[in-house]
Amino acid sequence: MTLSNWITLSRIGLIFVIGWLFYIPWPKAKILALIVYILTSSTDWLDGYVARKYHQVTDWGKLMDALVDKIFTISMFVLLIGKGLIPTWGIFCILLILCREFFITGLRILLAKSGVVLAAEAHGKIKTILQLVVIGSFFLIEMLRVNISADWMQSLLPVLRWINTVNFILATALTLHSGIHYYSKYSAYLH
Repeated sequence: MTLSNWITLSRIGLIFVIGWLFYIPWPKAKILALIVYILTSSTDWLDGYVARKYHQVTDWGKLMDALVDKIFTISMFVLLIGKGLIPTWGIFCILLILCREFFITGLRILLAKSGVVLAAEAHGKIKTILQLVVIGSFFLIEMLRVNISADWMQSLLPVLRWINTVNFILATALTLHSGIHYYSKYSAYLH
């Protein structure tokens, strides 16, 4: 097991740390949850950097990185739904994202059986970054709501929520677009 693979797998364990911090009834824990979320999100870049720098790039690592990204992202959305921070209509967006993720994971498995590795490309990486920013913004807004009771902050929160809603819709659209891109590019290998 390479260092880059350990970094990838660490994201799974950190999901539980973020969830625990986000749900305990201590307001400062929201700050810690946001910090751990940001650090965990950055491991998505770090594992790839380490793999390339130390010549540890493997097919297993490429597949696991993509799978762990999905587990991490979906887990964070579930945390946010559980806290009531995602509006009801947003659950539809998450279901679309989830369907795309399962579809692409299935495509990856079928391609792997044919000896073809579906590695992350620019579309997928941008999609992941935007999803991570949106999720982080939900965490940030909740942390600000709980920790800063000043009137100006409470007045600013609806604006921040509106901006994040627009980004959430864009992230959903980009997620679907990247799924269509991958299918178009790799569907020929399925016959």
